[in-house]
Amino acid sequence: MAEDNTARKRRPQERAELTKKKLLQVAIKEFSERGFDAVTVRDIEVQAGVQRNLVSYHFGSKDDIWKAAAVHLLAELADFNDARRELMQDLSAHERVAYTIRSYVRFCAKHPEFNRLMIQEGKQDSWRVRWLADNYIRPGMERLRKRVMEDLDLKSKEFVHWYYLFVSGGAMLFAMAPEVDALFGVNLDDEEVINRHANMMVDFLLSRSAG
Repeated sequence: MAEDNTARKRRPQERAELTKKKLLQVAIKEFSERGFDAVTVRDIEVQAGVQRNLVSYHFGSKDDIWKAAAVHLLAELADFNDARRELMQDLSAHERVAYTIRSYVRFCAKHPEFNRLMIQEGKQDSWRVRWLADNYIRPGMERLRKRVMEDLDLKSKEFVHWYYLFVSGGAMLFAMAPEVDALFGVNLDDEEVINRHANMMVDFLLSRSAG
């Protein structure tokens, strides 16, 4: 009997967790494709197929579910990088930069919604872009800056350009997947395509070191 009671309690909890997960997945898609201002809380609930006010129940405000969506994507990036950190220790400085570029391309291929969200937020001054920059983006950027400036002998003012070539070049192909399909019919899930793009980005971004 005790086991039956535990199972009955667990089922509502499991349903609640599934609902919360579904709301988060929809929020990621909606915010990354349409932008914060164009999306309403009710849009998210309707797309998720849940009752009204469940965003408020599980997350709080629209700001809160946007933060949850952003943190989820940033956690995926952190996990992706952490899984490769030990290997990085055995590489030379130059190899670490090349590996960073290839890893970033592969992450972008797997998670195009990450850069769609970054593009949406990076094009306007808001509390969201400041929150992203101060709490998440800047620490990683500074680590990359140190690594790249030392290896490629870049000046600080040059790194700004290198950084956005890295960010946009690594991500844009996958963030713009519908356009890529319409223009070229390229399958962006194809490992050969992903590897080719990663290798081209390495050749391009490391060309300074060959000069």
